[in-house]
Parts: sequence; structure tokens; C-alpha cells
Amino acid sequence: MRMLLTAAALVALALPGIAQAGPARRDGPLVAAPIVSRGKRVESSPGGGKVVVDGVYRTRSSWAGGHPTAARPSWVAIEIGACCSRLLVDWTSSGNHDYMDRKYGAPVDYRIETSADSTDGADGTWRTAVAITGNPVRTRAHAIGFSGQRWVRMVVTGLSPDVFEWGLYLDEIDVHDLSRGGDDVWVFFGDSITSAVFDRAPAHQPSFPEAIARRHPGFYPAVVGAGFGSLHHADAVRRIDEVLALNPDAKVIAMGFGSNDWDPAAFRKDLLEVVRKVLAAGRIPMVARIPFRADSPVDYPERLNAVVDEVTRQLGLLPGPDLHGWFKSNPGHLKDGLHPDDAGSIEMIRRWAEAAAPLYP
Repeated sequence: MRMLLTAAALVALALPGIAQAGPARRDGPLVAAPIVSRGKRVESSPGGGKVVVDGVYRTRSSWAGGHPTAARPSWVAIEIGACCSRLLVDWTSSGNHDYMDRKYGAPVDYRIETSADSTDGADGTWRTAVAITGNPVRTRAHAIGFSGQRWVRMVVTGLSPDVFEWGLYLDEIDVHDLSRGGDDVWVFFGDSITSAVFDRAPAHQPSFPEAIARRHPGFYPAVVGAGFGSLHHADAVRRIDEVLALNPDAKVIAMGFGSNDWDPAAFRKDLLEVVRKVLAAGRIPMVARIPFRADSPVDYPERLNAVVDEVTRQLGLLPGPDLHGWFKSNPGHLKDGLHPDDAGSIEMIRRWAEAAAPLYP
């Protein structure tokens, strides 16, 4: 006689160590990492760099840095002032869509520098805090020491070989204060829905940081959007190690994938593997219930959501938002039957902020 295993037993067999973890996996509260760069003085070469601190993402209001080289770099400097001992420098190049797109202006070779004595972002003594070569992504965040310093500067020396004709484009550099042990840093890891919803475009405001700030005064999370078009569960397993390595300061890994999948058994196996990797890295995983699809005669997301629910319970995870029920009741907000329109994106963001509430004081 064939033995039938429950979903709980399958989880225990797949990950016996983690399956015993229970509710203790709901780590928190997070420690605030307030943003300190908005509206600060900015100097740049070429000019126009003041837009990197205006809080406007994914528009033509971006800093055009030309075609920098090691011999003739482009740079943008922000006068933060003597406020903090440690910072997180979080930059975005939102002309690109997927996490690993670089063609539309993302820096590939660059360094982050600090200065205690500069008067104009160009003079004075500068020390290198971070040096990156071969950056593969469109947005990234770096924690740096800042004791005794006043300025932070991003110096770009190289772009992708296939960069578009206008060269370097940065829309924002968000600088967060980590001096008090701040760890309110999120990565949204998922498929093309993640790429679109968490781009922080004006049509998708309030974005996740703004939504959290409204609910939890004093908090303003740093966010990296790591969305990959057409991501399947097997792709998530292949991608998660690199995402974790590129974001060592991210405390929460918010996951939204499954819209391109259909097999509950295969999805369970790979979801467990992704969560295992996140937990092993000491991060907090949250998994959203997959949105309803209006373009399919079979409700595959609901079948996979039974797996999401079971894994969340068995591993004691903080539940992610339920993105299925609202879109099933409001299919008109799926502009192509799959991707949310602007109002649907805002609703997704609101639900993520609501689900995140237990992580905040």
C-alpha cells in the first residue's frame, strides 16, 4: 500500500532542522534606519546632481552622468553633515527594469568615498569606503563607516559595454543612518510583478518606505527591488544566493514569486530551498500569497498558495500579504490579466506594509 505524506511531513522531511524552528523565526522588532539625505546639499560632475536627493524615482528627473572612465570619472557628492557614525548608501538606476539590467545607465565600476574636510564635494581629502568592479545590478546598497566625516561621494568609472547612448543615469541616492544599529533594510525578491510594483514610480506612491513611515513614525526602510522577469521557482533557487551576497545588510527578504508556476510539488521543494537559504543567512523571510491571475482558466496561484500557507506555518514564518483574494475580487486592476495596474500596485504595497507591522515596535 502506498503511503501518503501530509504537507507537514513533506516539509519535515525536506528540511528537518528548520522545520523544528517554530514561531521563533518571527524576528523583530527592526531597528530604525532613518533617511538623512533628502534635501541635502549636492555637488556633482557633470552638474545636475541635486536630483539624487529629491525623493523622485523612475522619471526623467535623473542625474545624467555621461560616459565616465577611470581617467575621467563622473561623481556626485552629498553633504550629510556630522550626524552619524555609520551610513547605508542606497542608489538606484531606475531606467532599468529587471534587477540585473544595466543597459539604461547603471554604474558597473564605482566607489563610495567620504570626506571630513571637503568644502565643495571636489576638494579636500577623500577616503575610499567601498570599491566595486563589475557590478551586475541596477540598484544596490552599501554600509560604510562615517565617524568624523561630513560628505559622501559616489564616483563612477565604468558602465556596461552595451550602455545606451546617453550613458550614466542615477535617479536617487538614499542615505540612511545606521548609527544605532539600524537594520530596517528590505529586499523585494520576485518576478516581473515585483519589478514593476516596487519601482517607486510616482504612480506607485505611497511606496513601501512611505507606507511604513506613515504607520510607524521614525521608520523609513531602505529598499532594494530585486525583480526578475519570467522568474520561476527553480530560477528563485538559482538566484537567491547572489541576491543575498549582493545585499549583506538587508534584514528582510520579501518574496513574491509563483505567478509563472503551476506544479505544487515542485514549487514546494524550491520554495523550501529558498527559505532555507534565507534563514541560513540570518535574514527574515516573508512569502506573499501569489496574486490571482485573470488570464488563466485554472487558478494555479490558489493551488500554490496552499503550499505558501503550509510552509509559512511549518517554519513559523511571519506571513506575507494575501495578494490573491483582492485581485480575485478586483480583476479589473490586472491590466493584462497578470500584472497589476497602478491602483492594484498601490494596493499590493499597502498589503505588504500591513503584513510587515509585527516587525516594527
